[in-house]
Amino acid sequence: MKSVLAVMGIGFAIVAIGATASAQNPPREIAGYRLGSNISAYGDRIGTENAYAVRLRPYLKEAAVSVPEGFASGYVVYGVCAAPGTIVRIKVKYEDEGRAFFDRLLAALKKQYGEPSQYVGDPFQAYVAWKWSFDVSKNEKITMILSHYDGDDEEHTQGNALKLSLTSQIAQESRCHEAQRRKEQIQDSTGTARFPAPADAEAWRRWLPAP
Repeated sequence: MKSVLAVMGIGFAIVAIGATASAQNPPREIAGYRLGSNISAYGDRIGTENAYAVRLRPYLKEAAVSVPEGFASGYVVYGVCAAPGTIVRIKVKYEDEGRAFFDRLLAALKKQYGEPSQYVGDPFQAYVAWKWSFDVSKNEKITMILSHYDGDDEEHTQGNALKLSLTSQIAQESRCHEAQRRKEQIQDSTGTARFPAPADAEAWRRWLPAP
């Protein structure tokens, strides 16, 4: 019962400050973690010892975090190239997995930050997701996605979840990684490429999917 009341409190808190907040003040913090801050500020609340590289994005690492009452779990994603340790994404799952709670959260977020920029869920609404995009400045862009899922696909987080992303910093991390990768591929002093491409069509086959 105590956990349920705590989750309800989260929703009420969002509604309570909705009247004074606006899209000019984009969301940056949830469950005690803030976009743009460094993981070093949170001590052992972030499990960096078990962090791992984000799939297809080696310039980012993901680590589980401890969360306050009312949340079931969470993680942060941070950069390892342009600004090592800087938090670029925060995702939390709420303890209450019900659709009614999701609808209350959605209404509260609309009141605080305005209407979502787009619907990013599926057309059948098994996976319901709304996205807000905030162009804070030329160099700072933030997105927020509120989602609800009640299905068997492990691709989506079960229940209710909220994700904040500092997309401008993610782009910087990507550019930094690409610059480093290109440096590693430049030709050495003898003029031989460090990673030469296969010289004949037969050699290419190992890189191509078979029928």
